[in-house]
Amino acid sequence: VYVWLTEDPFYIDISLQVIKHADAVLTIDQNAALYYQELGYQHIYYVPIPVNHRLFKKMDTEHSFHSQLLIIGYPYPNRVQLVKEAAYLPYTVRVIGKEWRKYLPKKVLKQPHIDVVSTWVPPEQAVHYYNGADIVINPHRPYHFMFNKNKSRIKNTSFNNRTFDIAACEAFQLVDLPAAHPFSSFISYHSINDFKEKAAFYINHPEERNKAAALNYKETVPAHTFDELPAKL
Repeated sequence: VYVWLTEDPFYIDISLQVIKHADAVLTIDQNAALYYQELGYQHIYYVPIPVNHRLFKKMDTEHSFHSQLLIIGYPYPNRVQLVKEAAYLPYTVRVIGKEWRKYLPKKVLKQPHIDVVSTWVPPEQAVHYYNGADIVINPHRPYHFMFNKNKSRIKNTSFNNRTFDIAACEAFQLVDLPAAHPFSSFISYHSINDFKEKAAFYINHPEERNKAAALNYKETVPAHTFDELPAKL
C-alpha cells in the first residue's frame, strides 16, 4: 500500500493517522519527509506533484492575457499582504482567484492598474495567463494558516505544483521559498522589500527573466512530468 500525501505539511495531523496503514509514503514536502523519518517511519519518499507538460507549455497568447505582475491562487494572508504592497508599484497587477475582493482594501481595488478576476480559472485558461505575464508571483501557503491541521507547525520547505506548471510554460516566477536541489535555479525573495527590488530588476531586464525561466524549465521538463513519474515509482 502506497499513500501519496499531496497536502503536506498543511494537513499533517491527518497524514499521521493515514501513514500508519501504509507500506510506503510519498510526500510533496521534504521537511514533512524528515519529520516522518524522525518519528521512526521508513520508506518515506519525496515526490512532488509533477506537471502535465502537454497542457502547461510555452505559447503565444492574446494581449488581453498580458500583465506585468500576476498571482493566481487563494488569498492567504501572505499573498494578500504582497498584493497590497504590489499595488503601489508602477506595474500592472492581475490577481486571479475566489474571495480576493473580500480581503483587498477598496483603495487597492479602485487602482486602475489592478485587475482582480474573482473566480477560479481552469488549468486550460491559467496557462494563457502564465504565458502572458512578465512575472508570476508564487507565494506559498503559510504553514501556520489558521485552517491548517498542523499542530506541530511543521514548516513547508518544498515548492508547490504551481511552481512546475509555471516553469513548464517557460514563464518567469518569483517564489517565497529558498531554492534547493533538485530545483536550484528558481529565483526567491525573502521579504517584501526584497520582492520589490527583484520585481523592479526583472521587469527592466527581460533577458534575465528569460534566462532564469529557461533554467527553471530545464529542471522541470522532462524530469518532473507525469510521463516520468511511473519510472520513479
